[in-house]
Amino acid sequence: MKRRRVGRREHADPFMEELNPGDASEPEGRGTGGAVTDYDGDGMLDLILSHGESMAQPLSVFKGKQGLKNHWLRVIPRTKYGAFARGAKVVLYTKKSGAHLRIIDGGSGYLCEMEPVAHFGLGKDEASSLEVTWPDGKIFTRGIAEGEMNSVLEIAYPLEEDSVTKPTAIECGQGFSMNENGHCADTDECIQFPFVCPREKPICINTYGGYKCRPNRRCNRGFEPNEDGTACVGDENGAWR
Repeated sequence: MKRRRVGRREHADPFMEELNPGDASEPEGRGTGGAVTDYDGDGMLDLILSHGESMAQPLSVFKGKQGLKNHWLRVIPRTKYGAFARGAKVVLYTKKSGAHLRIIDGGSGYLCEMEPVAHFGLGKDEASSLEVTWPDGKIFTRGIAEGEMNSVLEIAYPLEEDSVTKPTAIECGQGFSMNENGHCADTDECIQFPFVCPREKPICINTYGGYKCRPNRRCNRGFEPNEDGTACVGDENGAWR
């Protein structure tokens, strides 16, 4: 099994990079489905692969071994009837790395379905507040207490009087600030700090929870300057077997 990453370059052939799957390589296996989940509840995501179409074959379970001491948080939004709130948007604000976004989707992959849980691996960072938006527009915001780290939080569909609760102070984290509605909103550093970029990369581009600086090089639509400004490259990547 081979995997490659492909990218585009303006006025040039695409570039390809062969990837090494390492311990996940299964040269004799024919994968028919795969899903990522916290199989044993330790806060580390595990990879489960199914095999066989015409006959049964054992499952393959790959467990992560790195980052066992890192912080994590798992969030399960519920509908008003207690079901998994598919389509809900979960944003976790942290003290150092800004916002992390997850969508509770209706399933993904081929012959598999991911768990309807918003999983956040945070490294050494800590969560400060949480915002859940349901498909009907209902929003629930709350702070995250220190003792709630490394746990699973069940978020019930809010009643009218519970649309915003604050068991701890709401902290938006780096790159965000509280707006007039009491929600965390992105800070536009390019406007707030007009001279934040160095002379060699003078173009400031605001991003969600941060910003980036680009060289003053013009590229056609769909391309952007690379880090040193020597070429225009595509802003999208793909991978295949």
